[in-house]
Amino acid sequence: EELYRLQELDWVRAEKQQTLDEVRAELSDDSTLRRANLRRQQLEAQYTTQNALRRDAQLAVDKIEAREQLVQNRLYGGAVTNPRELEAFQEEQSILRRQKSDAEDVLLEHMIATEELQSLLAEAGEAAETIEERRRQRVPRLRQHDQTLTEELEAINHRRSELLSRFSPQILSTYETLLNSRGGHAVSKVDQLRGNDVCGACRVALPRADAQRVRSSDALVQCNNCRRILYME
Repeated sequence: EELYRLQELDWVRAEKQQTLDEVRAELSDDSTLRRANLRRQQLEAQYTTQNALRRDAQLAVDKIEAREQLVQNRLYGGAVTNPRELEAFQEEQSILRRQKSDAEDVLLEHMIATEELQSLLAEAGEAAETIEERRRQRVPRLRQHDQTLTEELEAINHRRSELLSRFSPQILSTYETLLNSRGGHAVSKVDQLRGNDVCGACRVALPRADAQRVRSSDALVQCNNCRRILYME
């Protein structure tokens, strides 16, 4: 029965240790935030590049428009009267119009791409800020949980040490071996099933001699089937 109490304590201990491991893993894992910030940084770099291309395209359009205005002034300002010179300016005006159309198409593409990246960047920034704020709020609670679990485990380990002192090394060795090999279930209560004494773990009926030994002896009695240590209330 004392071994069963030890096992119950070990169950609580294992559960709290697992929870503590999960808490500490979450505390140390900022990968979600790092991915969000990386996404934002990548979009910032793309936006910077794309915006520079947009400015260059705008400058190209502005340059063509400036030249186009100059040619138009020369054509209709009355300063040029030579037919050949007028024809050259008209040809240049036609070329400038085609160039301007092409340049405006390029500018439009860069403007659309810039706006799309600006929108994605704003969304990425909001996502990163939300994740960061949630983590900022959660970390103190996790640290408090860590501290509470650590203190509880210290108390459990102290209690466990007191229990361990009651058993011989041989009994503890058997218990620890079964605990590891039977999924944390080393000690089993004896139950009643249709008038028979059965192992509470594997549900196999016990020989009468074994059941009697469990009732009357302090020696360890193990299930013939699953080898768990038996005890009866």
